[in-house]
Amino acid sequence: MSEYYTDIEGEDYRLLIELASQKCDKFAFVIRKDMMNDEELAMKHYNELLKDIKSSLIEVKEQSEWEVNSLLEATAYVYYYEFNEQTKQFLHTKSNSLFGWMNGLPEDLMFYNGGKIWLACNSHEGYFFINEVDEQSKITDIINNL
Repeated sequence: MSEYYTDIEGEDYRLLIELASQKCDKFAFVIRKDMMNDEELAMKHYNELLKDIKSSLIEVKEQSEWEVNSLLEATAYVYYYEFNEQTKQFLHTKSNSLFGWMNGLPEDLMFYNGGKIWLACNSHEGYFFINEVDEQSKITDIINNL
């Protein structure tokens, strides 16, 4: 597993999403309850934001930890989605960077292949890790451009 502290932006971000769509069958992101001033109002915002991909929702879990974070006294909603053309378009259009998933968007974008994490990002801390980096991998080309 390799860890990186540089954002993937613009065309490289779009390439990353394309590559993830070829390698992964599911993705997730997080809505932190401890970051909400008014949970009801915040959830209205997120429900509106996510309505176009609602049919691809697998499940929502209330969790205190996930691949890149652990909350001591709070929980967050972790949304798990099928990775398909509709959700890929959503990921392409809602952000222009891997670390852009915060500030009004869900955060901590994570991709899974067969239940195993492939890439996980901690947006507000500014790092991500990836489970597959080798010289033959297209992700290596993206990372080398950082």
